[in-house]
Amino acid sequence: MKPASKHRAVSWRWRTCAIALVLLLGLSGGAAAEELIIGGSGAALGTMQLLAEEFMATNSGIRVTTVPSLGSGGSIKAVVAGAISLAVTSRAMNESERKLGAVEKEYARTPFVFAVSTKSKVSAITSAELADIYAGKRVAWDDGSPVRIVLRPASDIDTEMVRNISPEMRRALAVAEARPGVQFSVNDQDAANDLEKIRGAIGPSSLALIASERRALRALKLDGREPTPMNAASGAYPYYKRLFMVTGARRSAAVERFVDFAQSPAGRKILISNGQWIP
Repeated sequence: MKPASKHRAVSWRWRTCAIALVLLLGLSGGAAAEELIIGGSGAALGTMQLLAEEFMATNSGIRVTTVPSLGSGGSIKAVVAGAISLAVTSRAMNESERKLGAVEKEYARTPFVFAVSTKSKVSAITSAELADIYAGKRVAWDDGSPVRIVLRPASDIDTEMVRNISPEMRRALAVAEARPGVQFSVNDQDAANDLEKIRGAIGPSSLALIASERRALRALKLDGREPTPMNAASGAYPYYKRLFMVTGARRSAAVERFVDFAQSPAGRKILISNGQWIP
């Protein structure tokens, strides 16, 4: 089995197990009428936890729980099945998902970035340098430390965004995915962990995750452009993720209140202060 195919299979098995766990938790949760369970893209979960804490401070009758990353596709299946109350995704739904009865609303956007550990001296990179790194043409940083790429499964939205940067990056990514021993991270949190702990590591992430989880990561300036929400909103930095809230066709009063809170001045303040902007 090719490395990319193997990690697609691992990713799918991991998310299937996670969905099964959420279903079990949902079925064993008793008759709590105001229970709200949120799951989805790892890029959004840190901010959801911050929103949940603020929300519960003024809504004591509602308990909000965030579950480990299910991925965008997995969380949509889970919310339609009733295993979770609210899904948060980093992509728009496809037609087959809409046919399941899911309903989405874009609530924020965040810069898509390439990140390194804060221990690294690297602060900027060009797309040409990235292509050389992924293609294996550049194997060391300026200080002589080895370059280590952290990849995501081939079906992941982060991989698709890397692939779409340029034709050169598409070709370089294909080379990297076929390279023996390259590091694959199943989800956003695993990738952030690997970027923090692997010396010389570089890979994709999002500003929302880095800011909301207080990660020891640095989002790199790319082609001379700073990956700030303001620059991404203006188009000066061209790479960003769209973030959506997804519910089933029917949603509870607790979900309605949480969604309204996320769009309130207090909720928007949390989003904006954690690497996001409101479209």
